[in-house]
Amino acid sequence: MKKGAEVLVLTKEEIESVLTIEDAIQVVEEGFKAFNSGRAIIPFPVALQVPDHNGDIHIKPGYIKGYDTYTVKIASGFYDNPKLNLPTSHGMLLLFDSKTGFPLCFEVDRCYLTNLRTAAAGAVAARALSKKSISQVAVIGTGTQARFQIEALSKVRKFDELRVWEPVQSTRAERVKQYVADMKKILNVKIVAAKTAEEAVVGSEIVVTTTMSSTPLVKAAWIGRGTHITAMGSDSPEKQELETALLGKADKIVVDSLRQCAQLGEVHHALEDGTITEKDVHAELGEVLLGKKTGRESDDEITICDLTGIAVQDVVTSQLVYERALKKKIGSYVSV
Repeated sequence: MKKGAEVLVLTKEEIESVLTIEDAIQVVEEGFKAFNSGRAIIPFPVALQVPDHNGDIHIKPGYIKGYDTYTVKIASGFYDNPKLNLPTSHGMLLLFDSKTGFPLCFEVDRCYLTNLRTAAAGAVAARALSKKSISQVAVIGTGTQARFQIEALSKVRKFDELRVWEPVQSTRAERVKQYVADMKKILNVKIVAAKTAEEAVVGSEIVVTTTMSSTPLVKAAWIGRGTHITAMGSDSPEKQELETALLGKADKIVVDSLRQCAQLGEVHHALEDGTITEKDVHAELGEVLLGKKTGRESDDEITICDLTGIAVQDVVTSQLVYERALKKKIGSYVSV
């Protein structure tokens, strides 16, 4: 390949062929460590709204010192697309030579890597912050992340029962039925369609929220001692899945990036209404993974991990895909 003249293009199917969910969990953990060891350069993400067509686009650049490439991820969500028989999400990751700035690879993943690395972060958080012995798990939502998150969780924690609840009433029955059917092909556990969010959450030792809700869905009163909550749906200021009192009740609040979560995540809402201050945030996830801050210290603690998604996750996954694609000699080249 003549650098600066040709760019490797990888399709979603080619990307899937070289990266497993286990791979993603491993490299995303390393990415969080890089983020909190001063090796990652991660600007604040750009959010572009397209209100005319109910769409939003997130642009996330990132670089890890010592890497041969840097990454710019563009991911979109156009939420009326299902009416047009189109997927909601699309996007790609653009890899550039970190020495020259020349483009090297376009990973046209249709948000597959975003979905995979987001779920991997949830699994990394659960492994660091939840109890080791788990019986019941709850998932709020039935979309793509509700599937990816639970599959990734199953790689780091064994559990006997999964309870699922969908907040959108108009399609709830159909979506939950399909979710249960799909997840039975992946998990060998009892899957219960909860009638209410409370029924899903009460008694669950891990709760994963995966929605685009702008009103709180999970209440503090439902959460028992020893519960871990992974909240990943709130990635813009208007989104909220947890009652702010729940953050006040938690023994440890952990975030992927305090800077981001203070403006975009569940922490943002709790800061805004005065339930907590930034000093009440225990740690960033990478600090826990590096041993700079403690993780779970007893089975009695309530822990929350607020995940807004940081570009270091895109950097590590896209780099691994690129390396493996070169070794396998897959993909096609275009002249630029």
